[in-house]
Amino acid sequence: MDNLKIVYKILVGIEASMDSNIFDGTFLEALKISEERKNRILQSMIDDDLISGFKRINYAGGYGFKAMEPRLTIKGMEFLQENSTMQKIKNGLKDVKDITPFI
Repeated sequence: MDNLKIVYKILVGIEASMDSNIFDGTFLEALKISEERKNRILQSMIDDDLISGFKRINYAGGYGFKAMEPRLTIKGMEFLQENSTMQKIKNGLKDVKDITPFI
């Protein structure tokens, strides 16, 4: 799976959980990626200020994250908005191409 798609799915999952007091992180397991990849992507998202509310837990041989109060930052919201808009534009262009096959 493309890493940016994973980032997008994580942002969508966190955004969906912002209306609840309880964080349901089952969407993270549904990504079907390795624990190492998930941790590295989460760390990158935290470093790039897309998300906050995760606590890094170091252990022998690696690290993981515990969701404390996960939320999107303003930058994360902007990323989600821009990528949603780009996806709609992309889908719209695909529809136009389907309608006019000689383009």
